[in-house]
Amino acid sequence: MGNQGSQLKKDELDDLQRATHFQSKELKNMYKQYKKETPQGVITKAEFLDVVRQMGITDAFLQDLLFRVFDKEKAGHLSFQDLVRALSVMTRGRSEEKMDFAFRLFDSEEQGFFTKKQMLEIMEAFYRLVGPQVTLSGKRYESAQQLVDDFFEQIDIDRDDRITLDEYKHGASANQDILQGLQLWNK
Repeated sequence: MGNQGSQLKKDELDDLQRATHFQSKELKNMYKQYKKETPQGVITKAEFLDVVRQMGITDAFLQDLLFRVFDKEKAGHLSFQDLVRALSVMTRGRSEEKMDFAFRLFDSEEQGFFTKKQMLEIMEAFYRLVGPQVTLSGKRYESAQQLVDDFFEQIDIDRDDRITLDEYKHGASANQDILQGLQLWNK
């Protein structure tokens, strides 16, 4: 889709404008660069992981997690549309879109919820990346386990040791640290 020619088809361009926060000219320029960098029309997982590594994300678990969230269609590679949609959310998305994106990271087994174990695995990888600089409700945590325990205490409304998308959105909307964290990539 859209990867065969040197230009996006009008209907594809219109679809992407509706689905993203990018303007027509931006999409055309992005597509031109995409075609230059990926003449085969897709970004392989290995290529994606190499770029992510160059950005400083060296943890293999986090790399795979990011690829899974970008590759919504489960194709094993990224199309221009996959890339643009994810970048749109990350750089210009509304809080609601960013919450959905973040939730998909935590819901690593795609069950519609995530557990303490899933969140702990992600937060331990994140701590390896940035160190104990994470705060929640103004409190700094020395360990990922402390953060996860407090997060669940605050967010898990029904106390079933699972965070659903609704619980996540409700809790994240009420927590300045989470909202601020979701805005890190804004343009």
